[in-house]
Amino acid sequence: MRRHLLKSGSREIGGVLMGEEVGDEEFQIVDFSVDTSSGTRAQFVRDADQHDEALSAFFERTGGEYGRFNYLGEWHSHPSFSVHPSLQDIHAMQDLVDGSGGVDFAVLFISRLRWNWGFECSAHLFVRGHSPSVVSVARVESNP
Repeated sequence: MRRHLLKSGSREIGGVLMGEEVGDEEFQIVDFSVDTSSGTRAQFVRDADQHDEALSAFFERTGGEYGRFNYLGEWHSHPSFSVHPSLQDIHAMQDLVDGSGGVDFAVLFISRLRWNWGFECSAHLFVRGHSPSVVSVARVESNP
């Protein structure tokens, strides 16, 4: 993700998160799609067709084992702003879980690079009929 954030500079980028359930209410991100062309300096709206293809490929790789591997949510960058969701982000995610998206819950992961490749992120859980809540994120560092 760092490589994509660095390459995009001050433009917002993002995509969908795909994950594995590894415990009771515990998930790990195992893949994510990246749309590097739809964002501007202040907004990101993903291309649904591009990310649907990424999800289909993910489901094929994981053998359609939806109880274990599935869509987790959305991610995008805030290169010029804090990693906290904007009002627009909150409304988009609430719309996703309250009807238009056909999902009961989704995570919104927001990231940005800091100086010297430092990585900053936040995660918020959106559940149908509930207020958003902060989710703890455990990061596994890898080579950039």
